[in-house]
Amino acid sequence: MSRYSRSSSSRPFYRVKIINGIQPSLTSENTTSTTTPTTTTTTSSSSSTTAINNTELDEIENPRLLNILNWSPLENLVTNKTTLAINDENETKTKNGYNAVQISIELQKKMLNLKAMFIDPSGRLVNYGRLRASNVYNDICEMGNRLTTISLENVTENEHLYNILTIHGITSVNELPKSVLDLNQFWKITSYKVGSYFYSLDDIEHGILRGNKPHSNCTQRHFTFNDPRTRYSMRRCDPRIHFALNCGARSCPQIAIYSSTNLEKALNMATTSYCNAEVDIILENAEVRLSKLFLWYKNDFGRSETEVLRWIAKYIDEPKQSLLKTLLDRQGSKDGLRISYKIYDWMVNHHDAPMPIIDSTTTSSNVDD
Repeated sequence: MSRYSRSSSSRPFYRVKIINGIQPSLTSENTTSTTTPTTTTTTSSSSSTTAINNTELDEIENPRLLNILNWSPLENLVTNKTTLAINDENETKTKNGYNAVQISIELQKKMLNLKAMFIDPSGRLVNYGRLRASNVYNDICEMGNRLTTISLENVTENEHLYNILTIHGITSVNELPKSVLDLNQFWKITSYKVGSYFYSLDDIEHGILRGNKPHSNCTQRHFTFNDPRTRYSMRRCDPRIHFALNCGARSCPQIAIYSSTNLEKALNMATTSYCNAEVDIILENAEVRLSKLFLWYKNDFGRSETEVLRWIAKYIDEPKQSLLKTLLDRQGSKDGLRISYKIYDWMVNHHDAPMPIIDSTTTSSNVDD
């Protein structure tokens, strides 16, 4: 089943109509009124607001509904009250007392807490039930609120933003589904507000981290040319990013910790770990079995299947590496290799095994380099 095939529905926190990541219009989950709602937008230069009819919104290209996990419908009612700026080591912060560097560090600390307390040793399974009942979940919600005060421009390690948003989104569901595909359009609508714009999981993965490349089942770039969020897109797609992102399924790569100082090493380790686990070489059948990530995003790894396999060969250990090179050398003969793809396990990456009790304050103070 394709990653973009979904069924049934989960309950969102807020459902917001979005055009190009901006112009929120709340449509309450529990609203029973048939009155046509309006949306309110605020200009950056003043506190005046302009009402836009829903019918007018529908005429604007590509409106969509998002589940915003860190945005309150009361935001539009907040006045322009000045908030005291707090200075730390003479560093300028936003009017709300936070800056992008601090948020990046906080994202890393939250990932350390999650990995130590709720993620199993394989790095792939999360104890969502225990997380939901913990103070760490409340901390994640608070951290999400602080994202609204900064710009994505200076946020590093957006892999953490994606993985935390995934965990936050699944944890927030009232009843955990068996399959992540049971969460209706989960990657399209599960979102954070960062600064002035909204970012879904798909926006972060395809629009930002993959350099605004198309979905696997689409030919058009994820963000349109006039989307203001394109300024934050990576200049090129590093294929290793696929092995740093965990979308909540059991076949996804493990959840790791990234920092600006260890990014290259950590991405290489994540890629090598996943390729060694998910690439099988059957020499007698001249067959290579791959994860479907290499099928869905083939163009990120190479222009042909041969180029994809040569890319993979750099990230697998012996004896697999030699076996793959042997098969690649045979390609011109009648014994040319065959590529097949494994079934992708979309079951939610949940586990309920007991985890060691660790003081979260101690864990959060130790950030890996």
